Amino acid sequence: MFEIDTPKWHVVYIKPRKEEVVKVQLERIGIKTFYPKVKVVKKGIEKVEPMFPLYMFAKFSVVKDFFNVHFARGVRRVVKFGNQVPSLSEEFIEYLRSVNGCLIENKLGIKESYCVKIVDGPFRNFIGKVLKMKRGEERVVVILKAMNSLTLEVPVEYVEITTERKNA
Repeated sequence: MFEIDTPKWHVVYIKPRKEEVVKVQLERIGIKTFYPKVKVVKKGIEKVEPMFPLYMFAKFSVVKDFFNVHFARGVRRVVKFGNQVPSLSEEFIEYLRSVNGCLIENKLGIKESYCVKIVDGPFRNFIGKVLKMKRGEERVVVILKAMNSLTLEVPVEYVEITTERKNA
């Protein structure tokens, strides 16, 4: 039979630099936590960063533990939509555990100042220049001079290196 009080994984929005405080507070009252991290290379230096900055996963019963989690030191709030507190599957958490600590690389070799062509999305076929790599190099900020120097942020998969310069 389905139990409404079954502990499930939920998303908790936390205060900056309070990961350890929240972990200790929640684990002290018997709630499991998970704060996944990844390795990224920035300017040639390998760093460990949160996979989801300011978001932690906690396994708890909404009925029994919601207020204990919501008002724990270091927590801003439990993520919810209206009155609904969404839960995550065990499979999703296990997948995150399997990639926890892995190196995330920009396999396309795109770097700042490279000339790129947008190959997907609403700006497809526009040429621009990479201003900045973001979030572990999975997104890029591109400037499109053909659009009055419009800057936009797109997934790195949406761009490819090009030698064309007609719009850059």
